[in-house]
Amino acid sequence: MRLFPSSLRWRTLIVIAAALVVSQAAALYLLHEYVTHPRYTTRVGHFVSHLKTIRAALGALDAPQRARFIDDMVRQEGIRIMPVRGDEKMQPAETELPTGFFRQRIRETFGPDAEVYVRRADSGGRRGAATLWVRMPTAGDDYWIAFPRERIERDPVMALLTWGALGLAIAIAATFFVVHRLNRPLAELARAAARIGKGGDPAPVSETGPSEIRAVARAFNEMKEDLRESERGRATFLAGVSHDLRTPLARLRLEVEMLEGRIDADAQRGMVQDLEDMNAIIDQFIDYMRTEAAEPPAPVSLAELARSCAERAARGGASVACELADVPPLMARPLALKRLVDNLLANAARHAGGEILIRTAVEGGQARLSVLDRGPGIPASQVARLKQPFTRRDEARSGSSGAGLGLAIADRVAALHGGVLELLARPGGGLEARVSLPLGG
Repeated sequence: MRLFPSSLRWRTLIVIAAALVVSQAAALYLLHEYVTHPRYTTRVGHFVSHLKTIRAALGALDAPQRARFIDDMVRQEGIRIMPVRGDEKMQPAETELPTGFFRQRIRETFGPDAEVYVRRADSGGRRGAATLWVRMPTAGDDYWIAFPRERIERDPVMALLTWGALGLAIAIAATFFVVHRLNRPLAELARAAARIGKGGDPAPVSETGPSEIRAVARAFNEMKEDLRESERGRATFLAGVSHDLRTPLARLRLEVEMLEGRIDADAQRGMVQDLEDMNAIIDQFIDYMRTEAAEPPAPVSLAELARSCAERAARGGASVACELADVPPLMARPLALKRLVDNLLANAARHAGGEILIRTAVEGGQARLSVLDRGPGIPASQVARLKQPFTRRDEARSGSSGAGLGLAIADRVAALHGGVLELLARPGGGLEARVSLPLGG
């Protein structure tokens, strides 16, 4: 199980979120030490001074003036003042910060008899009531002074949560924006590289984005052009060699046929067969150097294409049976698919002999084409090797024509169409060459 995601988007998001959390923690610490705590100390000091003024007024005013003063405090400042009766259900306020600091200042200023309380009816038996009560001793009676807790403290939790959530949302949005700008050209580059790997010829990728991405895209486009030029050079070279070989081979064929009656008939047939094998090798070279990607896609009936290839193979002397189920039309390159099927049939006829079965079907959401024979088959350990160009099984070299390109051509055409060529053991003996193609692809 992967604990750390592999995509650039999520890795960037995690790094930015972690950096944001660390930076916010440092910012909160500095804010508390240099802003919040000093401001809170000043606010508490101002309010304690205000309470000293209130206590002095309560001790100096006569009864009518005191009553008016108490009414003014309620109306103007929201501070309630009432005499202590002794039966109030109070409990000491919490000692934790920030209320604990306020309690300490109250007792330092007004003496040990002054205390900060909360009323049980307000708190429901819990600490943290919205109203604080200060028992204030005066020269005469003791008074309760009740005021909102916000006069001395502010609850920072909601502000911090809002700040953190907003910062995280901004980080996520910025991450997706930045990574999207990076991922778009990279995704285009990955698709183009995949198409080249399958033998395609994609359009040049856009050279957009940051300078590093543009440099990669530019290098990729240059590499693609170099590969195309190299492929054109190889194709031209092989086409020239093949063309130059055709003429002497045709002349040799004519001369061998003119020897009829002057040499042994079996020797003559062997020479003709050797010349035909050489022509077949040249044809395979030409087929391998063709660029199937240049052929435009068109709707193809896989069953009809397989039937025409089987009939053509039968005219060449192969024994081919068909089990062709209807397959939805595929957007494919018809000539390339014909080349694929022809190579599989020729490979089966060359190495297996006997009856060949060609089958089409739809299985697992894919179009399947299989060429089955009863030959010696291919060991699983050699399948990957035999798909490489110019590779043949050792036991198939003697007496067989071909340059070892048939399976390589078939594998390349299958990959070009987004499919795969599998060489499987056929139940009862033999080989099944199975091509799986995506429907509609």
